[in-house]
Amino acid sequence: MRDAVETPTLTTMAPPEEPKLAYPDPLPSSVEPIALIRGTTFFAATRGGDLLPPGAPQIGLFHNDTRFLSRFELRVNGQQPMALSSTTVDADNSRVELTVRGGSVPGENLDLPVNTVYIHREQLLDSARFYDVLELQSFHDQEVPLTIELRFAADFMDIFQVRGLLRGKSGNYFQPEIVGSNVRLMYEGLDQRTRLAELCFDPQPQKLEGDRAVWQRKLPPRGRARLSTTISMHVSGEAEPIPETSLASRPTFEEMHARSTMQNADRRQSCTHFRSDNEIFDVLLRTSTEDFHSLRMPEPAGTAVAAGVPWFAALFGRDSLISSFETLMLDPELACGTLRVLASYQGNEINDERDEDPGKILHERRSGEMTATNEVAFGRSYGSVDSTPLFLILAQEYYRWTADKALLVELKTALKAATNWILHYGDLDGDGLIEYCRRNPKGLFNQGWKDSGDANRHADGRIAQPPVALVEVQGYCVRAMAAAAEVLNIVGESEISKQAAATSEQVRRLIEKRFWLEDRGFYAMALDRHKAPLRVDSSNPGHLLFAQAISANRARVTARRLLSDGLFSGWGIRTLSSVERYYNPMSYHCGSVWPHDNALIGYGMALYGLHEGASEIFQALFDTALHFRDYRLPELFCGVERLANGEPVHYPVSCSPQAWAAGAPFLLLTGLLGLRPAAERGELLIVDPHLPPFLTRLRLDNLRVGPARLSLEFTRDGERTQCNVVDVRGKGIKVSIVFASPPR
Repeated sequence: MRDAVETPTLTTMAPPEEPKLAYPDPLPSSVEPIALIRGTTFFAATRGGDLLPPGAPQIGLFHNDTRFLSRFELRVNGQQPMALSSTTVDADNSRVELTVRGGSVPGENLDLPVNTVYIHREQLLDSARFYDVLELQSFHDQEVPLTIELRFAADFMDIFQVRGLLRGKSGNYFQPEIVGSNVRLMYEGLDQRTRLAELCFDPQPQKLEGDRAVWQRKLPPRGRARLSTTISMHVSGEAEPIPETSLASRPTFEEMHARSTMQNADRRQSCTHFRSDNEIFDVLLRTSTEDFHSLRMPEPAGTAVAAGVPWFAALFGRDSLISSFETLMLDPELACGTLRVLASYQGNEINDERDEDPGKILHERRSGEMTATNEVAFGRSYGSVDSTPLFLILAQEYYRWTADKALLVELKTALKAATNWILHYGDLDGDGLIEYCRRNPKGLFNQGWKDSGDANRHADGRIAQPPVALVEVQGYCVRAMAAAAEVLNIVGESEISKQAAATSEQVRRLIEKRFWLEDRGFYAMALDRHKAPLRVDSSNPGHLLFAQAISANRARVTARRLLSDGLFSGWGIRTLSSVERYYNPMSYHCGSVWPHDNALIGYGMALYGLHEGASEIFQALFDTALHFRDYRLPELFCGVERLANGEPVHYPVSCSPQAWAAGAPFLLLTGLLGLRPAAERGELLIVDPHLPPFLTRLRLDNLRVGPARLSLEFTRDGERTQCNVVDVRGKGIKVSIVFASPPR
């Protein structure tokens, strides 16, 4: 295996010319792009399966933070075929139906009628390979001459550059190398790594150049033809070396399709199955389940989940932890892998360049060229204040679902180190609260989940200066330290367990003392460096419900405020109230609506018995999903007020699929169904179950609690939801259904 490619005969080229026009507007919802995902590799294309316009930010074939294909355009007789429909079969497989446009055929005495030549296009993605198969069929009663052309290009842009970060420099682009039916596109980056996109065409095109392949075909009456393209992606130094020649062995489309189908079937079989009386909701859950399968990314320590496509196809501590928490009812193995992977990257030194401390949990890990050359600070960044407490919260909840003491023992050092980070490093000024302040000027200025530069502001619009103490982070710490007290005691660390329990109660008191604004009847969003509260209405205090960090009375007050006209848009709770001075429904964090934010809040409401509020949130998100492809909830959407016969306004560059948006329905179900696992005690409590308004019946099969697999059926009659235990496979779990409060 070699780390570099010998290229003495290759000629360098100038970098591809940057587009002279501004990036195009996002595609309208009626033609949402296709997205195929396999962990950190993804293909985002138009509805017809093309990468158009060339170099646009929302399209490309990406692998490990690099765009390996920036153009992939099918033309037949000089025209783009018309897309009839497109279907995502699996998260890594799509089918597109096209028709060749009618009209005169260049150079031929034929006027081709419309809707005469049909094209079935199938596309399949593997971890470092992409397949595009065209099956053409004529329904004309004469011979049809066709010129089939694929135009392609690779700009090898780093994902941060694709997102719009101006760079002004690049490595060396080499002239395309053509060998037989293969074309090799190659780039040597400033990180001294060589990146190769190799395109293999079958059958041999009549004309093959460095940017296009052309086939000449004459279809007999009602005849057929099949053409395929395989694109392999390589990076020097990766496990699979760049091949010496273009004759590298590669699996066929049929082999890879069979392997993918089997793997997807195995994954579906292992997770919880859902069936309700609402077919659209069932499709929504299937879409979300498939998204989690596709976003799984293998790491040496296990399998975690990538945050989302296109901008965050990488490991993110906060996103992976929240997503794994959301989906414990779906598949707790995702949480197990996430905990193992993040423990393997846990901070072990004080490193200002990476915002790293001993015990701190990773924020983000990237692998592209700009990361390697330190043009961005996210190669291995610890710049988030909430990943560490969320790590402890997930560990406890995973244990409650699985009773997997062996994992707690395995992670004992990591759990102890994370607890010590909260005890000794998280409080930057000694006031008992957890704050953030970046130490690398290239890193994130804001380090909570609302991490855009303008996210945290005072009512007059002033940016809050760090160190900043976010209200939701204090809530996380209340729950995290209570979690640490439990899990550390289980693994025999009683002394630090006691410290954690005391800290949990201390922070609980400080939330009321420092963040509650009596004159507003609500919690401040944060405290700035001078400990002045940010006196604005935001969604942040809703996370105190998720953390169960406040009293029942304050929880009711908080829930009412969150569902008030200013914060609740009708499609969900806004990140910032519309009454605030700097509210903007089209901003990233100052007025938009995020499904995961709403799910955490709704789940918290259910924990406090506030089922009406949780149901209202769930109904709003369900209504939102109806307006998106495959009923997929996006990362976020605009916070524009809901109008009669209106629809949610799409956010221009929202990730879709996105892990914690995909997990939102599962977390809301967990809360509303009242699922309270205690696998370590051999019990599943179902407390005050409530089905949301759009369901009257829901069945769960293969629900994993401890060693058992359960089948439960929920039915709603008016305001009362009943639960029937259909089946329990395996031993050691007792199901107890508790109605703690009468229906209202």
